[in-house]
Amino acid sequence: MPNQDEDNFDLDSAVDDVTLDESNELLSDQDKEVTEAFIPDKNRSLKQKFKDFFKDLWQNPKKRWSLIVGTTVLLIAVFVVPPSRYFMLNTVGVRSSASITVLDESTSQPLKNVTVKLSGVEAKTDDDGIAKLEKLKLGNTQLVIQKRAFAETSKNITLGWGSNPLGEEKIKPVGVQYSFDVKDFLSGQPIEKAEAISGEYSAFSDEKGRVVLTIDQPGEDVIEITVKASNYRDEPVDQETEKKDVQPVAMVPARKQVFVSKRSGKYDVYQIDVDGKNEQLVLSGTGNERDDMSLVPSPDENMAALVSSRDSTRNEDGFLLSTLTLIDMNGNETTTESITKSERVQIIGWSGSQLVYVKIAEGASASTPDRHRLIVYNVETGESKEVAKTNYFNDVLMIGDDIYYAPSGAYQEGGQGLYKVNAKGENQKIVFNSEVWNLFRTDYDTVMFSVQADWYEYDLASSKVLAASGPPVAQVTRIYIDGPEKKRSLWVDQRDGKGALVAYDTESKEEKVVKMQSGLTYPVLWVSPSTVVYRINTDQETADYVVNINGGEPKKIVDVTNTGGIDKWYYY
Repeated sequence: MPNQDEDNFDLDSAVDDVTLDESNELLSDQDKEVTEAFIPDKNRSLKQKFKDFFKDLWQNPKKRWSLIVGTTVLLIAVFVVPPSRYFMLNTVGVRSSASITVLDESTSQPLKNVTVKLSGVEAKTDDDGIAKLEKLKLGNTQLVIQKRAFAETSKNITLGWGSNPLGEEKIKPVGVQYSFDVKDFLSGQPIEKAEAISGEYSAFSDEKGRVVLTIDQPGEDVIEITVKASNYRDEPVDQETEKKDVQPVAMVPARKQVFVSKRSGKYDVYQIDVDGKNEQLVLSGTGNERDDMSLVPSPDENMAALVSSRDSTRNEDGFLLSTLTLIDMNGNETTTESITKSERVQIIGWSGSQLVYVKIAEGASASTPDRHRLIVYNVETGESKEVAKTNYFNDVLMIGDDIYYAPSGAYQEGGQGLYKVNAKGENQKIVFNSEVWNLFRTDYDTVMFSVQADWYEYDLASSKVLAASGPPVAQVTRIYIDGPEKKRSLWVDQRDGKGALVAYDTESKEEKVVKMQSGLTYPVLWVSPSTVVYRINTDQETADYVVNINGGEPKKIVDVTNTGGIDKWYYY
């Protein structure tokens, strides 16, 4: 009789065999399907085979859910587990960026030219101590900060997807430190963000003007250091290596003053730093100049326009002509250019690269309708543009970047009125359509003008004209000289027998007297956002002075020969 265990064993084996045969058959069928999907078939394209394969895969519930679950598990593994996530993103080419600010631990001031290394990328910090790094791989990496005379800093960080702002990092100075107090030479006020430089070493000043420069142990007795600041002249400092006292550094505006002097017996043109140093002859006189010459420097560029009879050119009637000469003091050498010659040339003003002037047409008689020409000259292109012409202009006034002019009605019909045009000679508009006799700028926003016995007010901001009850109290136009930032403007008034240099705040609309001095007058020139040159013209002296409008006493720059400018308009 057969054993019960043996019968069960035979039955189990038979079931296993059947299951194995079915599994093998199923696998064989799947293998056959996959194989057939890639076996060349003349009747089906490869694209169609792939389509049929994945269609069958998706229509089979077991296969479909196996695919969904497997894909979900894979995505979770990739994006939930950081190393897997970063590996996958780096593999497909995803990159990030990072930024960091490096400060001096001893001063908390930003450090320039610090080397920052991160994820195989290297960058240098800028003037604000900021280093920006691009195309960084994601994940764990090491941040390394290096600068000579400072201890190297390194730390592990993790770079994620995006910009990765790393904040501030302070590094410890290990070299020798030297300190300087940087101030304006006139006002004595501290200068923030001044930079002390010695070779590869540099440091910036704080809000109190204190700058601490860290260098390696010096090998010489004296270190050459240069202190720089925006709008100021570079100041060299010889620092003794053994001297650790704080050194004062007085900063002088970088812009030079240009003036005329007859000390040689001729009318020579010079330029000079406003502390009286580094005087340089830029244009020698010829000995043919009349004493009615004009010199008008550009408010924006290191250039000046000179009107003189230096060329000794005469017209057919033997009249000595005036020459308009452009003096370019940019670069190492001064260059000059003769722009035009005429019986009279009057400079109206500058606007950027545009020089505006009026001249008499060559050969024109006094009765010619278009004898006077209003010209705009572009110093960059060398091109001249005639804006208007008339027998003479009753008045011409330049306000900001706009020119206001009033043609006379002499020897012509029509065309009279008050006109406005920009400094490029474009966008001409008529302000008033009757002949205007005089223009007076009575305050920063108002111009008054006369039409025969009637007076009108023109509001510069709104461009509106209103009838006035009478003439201005003082029939003298104010010549406002706008500062570089257009926040303040200066004009010269006469008060108590003295000249008053008055500062006008364009935002608060308030005025304050900067300086009252006998003989104070134009020309007035901004040499920095806070520093101004003005002239003193008395029986005792004719000299240029400099003052800081934020405080401090003015200082004399140099004795000069008085010249005309843009402070008055003449017609004849």
